[in-house]
This record gives sequence, structure tokens and C-alpha cells, in this order.
Amino acid sequence: MMRTCFVLAQVLLLVGTVSAQERQLSADLNETEKFGRKIFQTRCSMCHVGQDPATEFADGTPEPWTFGPLLSKAQTADEAALRGIIKDGSRKMPGYKYALNDAQIDQVIAFMKTIDQPLQVLGMPRTVRSVDDNATEGLLTGTITSEDGQPIEGVAVSARVGDETITVSVYTGADGQYFFPPMKSADYTVWAQAIGLEHAEATATLGSEQHLDFTMKETTDIIPQLSGYQVIAALPEDTVSRRRGKALFQKNCTYCHETSTALRDRFDQNGWEAIVSVMLNGFSPSNNKPLSPIQKELAAYLTEMRGPGPSPMTPTVSRPTGEATLPVIYDYDVEFDGGGYSAHNGSDWRFGSASSAGGTGSIHDSTIDFNGNLWFTSTRSSTARTVGKVDTTTGKTTSFAVPLSAEGGKVASSHGILLSEDGRVYFNASPVIPYLDGTLGRIDPNTEVVESLEPPEGMTRVSGWLSTDAQGNIWAASGSFQAGAALRFDQRTKTFTEFKSPTAGLTYGIAGDRDGNGWWMAVNDDIISYSNGLSGEVSEIKLPRRPLTEYMQPGDLANGEELPSMGLGGRQAPRRPSADLSNDSVWIPNFYGNTLLHIDARTRALTYHDVPFSGMNPYEAMIDSQSRVWLSFQNSDQVGRFDPDTETWTMYSWPKKGMGQRQNHILERDGLIQLSSASGIAHSVGRMVMRSAKDVEALRNQVR
Repeated sequence: MMRTCFVLAQVLLLVGTVSAQERQLSADLNETEKFGRKIFQTRCSMCHVGQDPATEFADGTPEPWTFGPLLSKAQTADEAALRGIIKDGSRKMPGYKYALNDAQIDQVIAFMKTIDQPLQVLGMPRTVRSVDDNATEGLLTGTITSEDGQPIEGVAVSARVGDETITVSVYTGADGQYFFPPMKSADYTVWAQAIGLEHAEATATLGSEQHLDFTMKETTDIIPQLSGYQVIAALPEDTVSRRRGKALFQKNCTYCHETSTALRDRFDQNGWEAIVSVMLNGFSPSNNKPLSPIQKELAAYLTEMRGPGPSPMTPTVSRPTGEATLPVIYDYDVEFDGGGYSAHNGSDWRFGSASSAGGTGSIHDSTIDFNGNLWFTSTRSSTARTVGKVDTTTGKTTSFAVPLSAEGGKVASSHGILLSEDGRVYFNASPVIPYLDGTLGRIDPNTEVVESLEPPEGMTRVSGWLSTDAQGNIWAASGSFQAGAALRFDQRTKTFTEFKSPTAGLTYGIAGDRDGNGWWMAVNDDIISYSNGLSGEVSEIKLPRRPLTEYMQPGDLANGEELPSMGLGGRQAPRRPSADLSNDSVWIPNFYGNTLLHIDARTRALTYHDVPFSGMNPYEAMIDSQSRVWLSFQNSDQVGRFDPDTETWTMYSWPKKGMGQRQNHILERDGLIQLSSASGIAHSVGRMVMRSAKDVEALRNQVR
């Protein structure tokens, strides 16, 4: 049975409680085994780590967990046979002989030898930071140059204490210098990374001040270092078959993860056919469905791009410059519901895109509260976690639950989250599908008291997308797959008001405007519904038909032919909008349309703005006090800032690869802008704190 990739992602992460011996949480691995664990995490765990076989798909169908056999040291008894399988694959497994070298295969086998019993869950240990009121702080700085002594701008420099859950990152400026904010005095692992350069790493003991320089070497293998849209940009468009293949790839392989994940490794034709079959026809050992002609076309295209032979791809080096080098980024590994952390969160680019496959968590959204802590939603079935909090001082993860009345002790799952103007955190709490048929959850970060606010009987339920308007009302997506709707919650009276779409189906994102009206997206129908908050009348805007991609040409498709696409979404697929509460602007990211759409709330006039590159998959818009639009991109490890006055973009980079970020929340207080990130793939959350040139100059003066 073919299912959307969203459901597949859910299934891979919904697990029950497991015992300690069912986990690989050893802290005693040597360096070879640790490297092997990262490779195992990114290449093997999706199919070979077993989880609860009784867990059901969202539609209630029970399915087995693993696609291949559970692995342990038992398979290493015949190393020659094991190496052959890893290199050559099988009918349902791609061979890695073009992706992994002998040393890397040795590392995988070394790690497998540490696994006494087949893994039910793959995790690794981390340490929560202790609080020491007497701890001192210091400044870490340095200069990064090329082998010929030239300063390098836009290098990501990251620092972490031991195996703690907190990583801090900054970027080098035009002079090659980097400046961390004050950090606690301790022993740090520090690493530097940039597209086109080899990984550089050192240790540093931070007292009051530490200067650490790096000289970085060039590398020719840059594809694993790229974000998704940069991979799209590297794909040629010179022939009909290549444009068709690129469009097929872009529309079918970016819904769940970035294209950088899909093209990280090279496979032969058999390998790509095995991957296409699994991803598009069903992640089950019983999947014997033959590839369709269009799927075979996609597999042949992928073999040409990333197969055994020379690739026509032309990747280019791109690094942050100017203002984009100023932020400081704090990243927090989130503990799985049952314990342990992802073995590869994407922060070490040598291993390519992040992966939490085989874990027991599924993060979707996050937001920053007024105390500076991060709250996140969890889309997996659980007995303990509806939402979670990460203490940004210690890195500790705490779970909070909305219990369900059904048997088994299960709690609600969640999808969307929102910080209201009074500092309370709102979220949807859903019983089965994480983005449908729920209640409105609410928690006060100061008291940590959880509430579940239920719409009246006969009214549609709360779905997984939330917003607020200028009157302080909470807007929630609502309805069903077939009939879209919206709910408005008055925080003062604790009452719900329902608005039903005249014709549109599933409601995806939603926004409230300055007049108290709601705007919600029918993602499958390319329809935008909007309400009159006073009269209750609902109207619709049908988006005009737009080109399939920026590069397809007349004649590339047969007469009447429509290329298939994965998951939810019509031709444009409007996702998560935001309304400017200071004017009449409503901003809408079009996921497949690859545009940022402006609607004048008074005149209903539509204006399309192209995003900077093809295949970025814009997802959620947020507005700052200067009416600038901040946009997340699912196929990019970046967030974009669009200035409507100048119609210019500034792109800010997260220092991780393969995040597949969807949500984009902003906290602006006392002149400081912070953006939050949430990555279910990396199983982490983060804060990007905007600094000015003056802020960096002040640090420079302190270390002179």
C-alpha cells in the first residue's frame, strides 16, 4: 500500500518503551566505533533497527518495523560475506560500493561488533550541563585562513564541551576572524566547516580568553556538504530528459527530507531502483510492486546524476557573507522519549545529512518562551510526551503530557506550537493523526501547568497549525481532509468560533490579521480561505495556475501530462502564512510553487515574489517589527529574510546539514531577534540569535 512520506516518517518513529539492553547507549566506544556508529545511523538504521512491531500506521494498519534483518555482532561472524552484502546489496538493498570505501566499511563492522543483541532503538549518550553559579566565563576567538594564508569568510565554527547536548556556532567575517559570545570556562572540542573545505578540528581549554586558529584545505567532494537547494542547482537542465528527471526528483524527493540526503551517496541502477521502490511504493518487506514507467525514468535519471560513472552535476561553492555571518547559533540535542540521543545530528558535515532513524522521537515545531527556553511538539505516539521543553541553560529535556481517555496510557501527540502575546505556549493535542482532530493545548512556562481546551460538541476539532491576530485571539486550523475549516479561540472568554471553508479541503497553515480576520490554506487545492471576523462570512481565493518549475520548457511534457508529486500539496501548495499585524499584508509561502506570495488584505491583490533559488520549498513565514518577512525552507538549511521595501533577500545559515526544517518562529524582545529551529531528522532544536556588527566589534575590542 502506498502511503505519504509523512505517515512513513511517523511509523519509523512511533515506538513503545524499551529496556536498557535493547539500546546501543555505550559511552565506551573507541574512535573507529564512533565513526562506524555515525555511518550506521545514516545508512543502516532506517531498515535494520527494529522497533515495536505492534505499532500501527495512522490508518490503523499494523506493519512490521524493519525492511531488512535486525543487525548485531552476529552478522560479523563471516566478515567476508558481510562486506559483500554491504558493497553489492541485494534486490531490495542498494549496494554501497560506490558510496563507502573500505575504511568506512571497516568502521561500520567495528561498530556492529559492539552490538550484543539486535537493536530495538539506536541512541547514544549525552550529558546535561550542570549549573554552577560560581563558574567563570571566557571568550573564544581565532582566525581561519586558506593554505596560501588568505582569510576565509563564512566558515562555520562550532564548539561543544565533551558530550554535552549544547553546541554553539558562529561564522567568520571577511577578515577570517570569528568571535564567540562569552561561554563557560571548560575544555571544548572546536571544529570548522565550510563548503569546499576539509573538516578541521582541535581542542581548546577556555579560561578568560582563548585564541584558536585554523588553516583549512580545499576538497573536491563537496556534494555531501551541500544543502538541498544547492543540490538542485547543481543538476543540469540542458536536455529534455534531464529537465524531466530534475522535476520528477524535485517534486518527489523533497517532501520528507532534503535532496542533499537523497543524493549524498552514489548507487548503480539496481540500487536506485531499490530506493525508489521503497520510498514511493511502500516501506514494507511485503512490497513487491514493480516500478511504474515514470518511476523507472526517475531511477535512470538518478543513476546518471549519482551513479558509478562521471556525473554531469556542477556543484558550486557558496558560503555566508556580510550580514549573514553575524548571528550566533545555539543547538540543543533533544533526548528521545525513551532515552538517548541521535548519533548524527548533521553538525559534522563529513557524514552528510542528519539522521535520527531508529530513534524514538519525532519533533516538528518549536518556539522560544520569554524565559529563553525552547518548547517543541512531538508527532509520535507516546505514554509520556505530548510536548517537550529544552532548558537552554542546561540542555535538559522535559516532557509534558495531555493524557488520552483511551486505554493503554497513551498521551496526545502534537504538531503545531505558538507563543501567545501573554507568554503562554499553545499547541494542538491530537489523539491519532498528529495534525487532526485534537484539542487546544496550553501551558504556562512559569507554572508548567498543562491545560486541554476542547471545542464544543458538534464543532470541528483543532488541527496542527496555529496563529494569533492583533486582538490576541488564537487561530487554529480545523476540519477534515475533505472539508477545511478554522477555529478562533478567545483567550479572555475561553470560547471557540468556527469558520467553514465553502469548497476547500484540508486546512494546512493559518494566520490571523490585524483586523481579527483569519486566513487559512487549502494546501491540496491551491485555495486560500479568509473570514470576516465580525460577520463570520468566509470567502475563497483560487490561486492562478503557475508553471510546474522555473526550468521546464514547452514540449518537455506530453500533451496533458502531469508529473506526480509526493505527499500533500497542489500545484503551488500554500503552506504556513503570516499576517503583518501593523498593516494589511498577508504573506504566504508556496511550497511547490517556490514563491513567496503577498496578498493585500483590503484589495485581495496577489503579488508573487520568487525565492532566491529553485527547489527551496518555502514553508513558514514570520514577520518582524520592521515588516520584514522571515521564511523557512524545507529543502535548505537556511532561513531567508525578505525586505519588501527593497525586494532583496538575506540568507542566514544553520550550521547543520539535512535538517529538513519546516517551522519558523521568531521572538523579538528588547530589540533582539531570535529565530527557533526544529528538526525531526536531526532530533534537535535551536536558536539563531541575531547580532549586529557593533556587537561583534565589541567582542573584538575585548580580546585585543
